[in-house]
Amino acid sequence: MQDRPPNRRHILKAIAGLGVMAPLPLWAAPMPSVEDVAFDPDIPVLGNPKGDVTVVEFTDYQCPYCKLSFIELSKVMAEDGNIRVLLRDWPIFGEVSRNAALLTLASNSQGRYADAVRTLMTTRERLTFSSTADLLSDIGVSVPQARSEIDTRRDTFVNLLARSHAQATAFQLRGTPGFLIGKSLYKRGMSADDFREAIALARS
Repeated sequence: MQDRPPNRRHILKAIAGLGVMAPLPLWAAPMPSVEDVAFDPDIPVLGNPKGDVTVVEFTDYQCPYCKLSFIELSKVMAEDGNIRVLLRDWPIFGEVSRNAALLTLASNSQGRYADAVRTLMTTRERLTFSSTADLLSDIGVSVPQARSEIDTRRDTFVNLLARSHAQATAFQLRGTPGFLIGKSLYKRGMSADDFREAIALARS
């Protein structure tokens, strides 16, 4: 039986409960550099590539808090055209999540990365191997072509996921989502107001 999608009000309440956690400054060694985390050449950029603030999200396409946080972030991106966003795939929920991450990354060569991210982040459908393929096909992604690219560039994709895992581990993230905004780390889901505050802090 298919799981019922999480109630949005319930998730927002849960995020609010986590909101007491303050950002953690990144000056405790050893830590990945902001440059390494936020400017990975193998990850496509969302938002404004030349934005003055970069928001990095460590995410899993099966994580309901990641989905809601991304939706909240999208509201802020619609208001503020100077935000650069990078999603670091950290598929902690198994092979279905890993498959979704790889197919989404491979959709970039077809010019569909942003659409693929938005589709998987906003769907209320439970992800499986087949439903992920169907969702991406519906927005014009050639899944066979994407799978072929994954095979061809397997080392690149595997190393990319390994880097994201290593960075999440170094940051001691307990799970997804986690955010690096400017030079501050947030180990929790975030609302639109949380993002506005964190972005303002990064600009100060």
